[in-house]
Amino acid sequence: MPEKRLEIISSLLNKEDCLIDIGCDHAYVCIELAKKGADKILATDIHEKALKSAKKNIEKNGFQSIIDCQLSDGLEKINTEGFNTIVIAGMGTSTIKHILSDQKKLNSIQKIILQSNNDLSELRLFMKQIGYAIKKEYVVLEKKHYYTIILYQKGKQKLKKRELELGFYQENLQEYYQYLIKKYEIIRNKIPKKNRKKRYHLKQKIKWLQNWIQL
Repeated sequence: MPEKRLEIISSLLNKEDCLIDIGCDHAYVCIELAKKGADKILATDIHEKALKSAKKNIEKNGFQSIIDCQLSDGLEKINTEGFNTIVIAGMGTSTIKHILSDQKKLNSIQKIILQSNNDLSELRLFMKQIGYAIKKEYVVLEKKHYYTIILYQKGKQKLKKRELELGFYQENLQEYYQYLIKKYEIIRNKIPKKNRKKRYHLKQKIKWLQNWIQL
């Protein structure tokens, strides 16, 4: 069974998307997009073993003439011309920022789907700075962990501080907000009282979340 995260990412792609899947792993997203009728797809990974596994699955599904594979550290060896979409899932924010730091590589990229394992506020700020706007965020509970998937489109966007920190309010995420409150309260209680700045920062996030729960 594919992971819920990958199912959501796949649902955000359509046949008009010319995709570069960075860190493609087993190439599930690429294969699902090929099934929708897309005809320009590139599966990439930094690890040769992972890319071999991707190739095997691509051949098994009969899409070797549609999905190309390339060994690369992010976009380093990739010619992005002719592609309009990028997917990066399962990496940390610092790695994602490194991959997307070459602005010339993003000239043709209109759509970026990201699933970072950490530092989401830092990621939101970075994407805003390089000219991409949040269209939608998805939160999924998988194997007792919450994961956030963010769909970006090229464009400018103003974000309030709470939106950078927590994303946009979603009525259906009450359990997730409760989880975050407990998480931040535990972290805050472990911070020495003399570190007022960090404690206040967490207190502010808890307050925002509590207000959202009451809506």
